[in-house]
Amino acid sequence: MILNPKKFFIQFIVILVAMFGVHFLLHRAFMSLSGFTVQTLIEEYVFLTFLSAVHFFAIHWLFKKWPKYSGFIFTGLSLLKMGVSILYLFPYIFPSNSQSVIIAINFMAVYFILLMYEVVFIAKSLGKNH
Repeated sequence: MILNPKKFFIQFIVILVAMFGVHFLLHRAFMSLSGFTVQTLIEEYVFLTFLSAVHFFAIHWLFKKWPKYSGFIFTGLSLLKMGVSILYLFPYIFPSNSQSVIIAINFMAVYFILLMYEVVFIAKSLGKNH
């Protein structure tokens, strides 16, 4: 199993910048309704970028080491990534208010789009090598 980190990160950065641009413009258009700041939006993107990078490098390293367990490795690391994301969201969502729901929804939308990209990239890489 060979994952191409350069290809992954070029596509990842393009998707991330496009998503942030759209997200930022939507935030500006509906700022009075959103209830959270641009700083929070930037923090979410920085956190998710770091988390996705660590996740990919861990997958890349572990796939090289144990290629026949690639499915278990991906699933386990994705669950770990989800747990870390929930821990990150705790200060924003507790105590619960209308702003916390908006922050959680925005975070999860970006999280799932990035997760979909990772799944598609890794599935294509697996398909090419088998």
